[in-house]
Amino acid sequence: MPPPYKTPQDAVNGLIEAYRKADVDEIVQSKDFDIDSRLFWEDLGLPVSPKQLADSRVAFETNFRKQMSEGIPDYRPVIFHVVREERPQGNFAVVTLAGSTPDEQSFELKIPVFETDNGWKVVLDSAYDHL
Repeated sequence: MPPPYKTPQDAVNGLIEAYRKADVDEIVQSKDFDIDSRLFWEDLGLPVSPKQLADSRVAFETNFRKQMSEGIPDYRPVIFHVVREERPQGNFAVVTLAGSTPDEQSFELKIPVFETDNGWKVVLDSAYDHL
């Protein structure tokens, strides 16, 4: 199910499926580098110009694509299921995933998701996990 996603859980599940297909363009479409850029500057607590935001947005996507060209994580053998969804704000949700690997290692991830003009998108936030 490619974007746009209608719910936070759809966004997280869509991102996982894009990783499983090793489809970098779909992975990128499932993320929001504009919000990533804004959150990065907010975390630093520094003033930022619109040009700096735009430049950092491009840098975030460029760096991400470079990282993916060096090796996309293989989530095909990992089993994920949604444990819960929390909505601290109407346009912001945290989807908690439980996962297990083929060697029976279990883990839990809290994935931040924002509602955008293009549906729900997974974002990077230093307070949460990421895929």
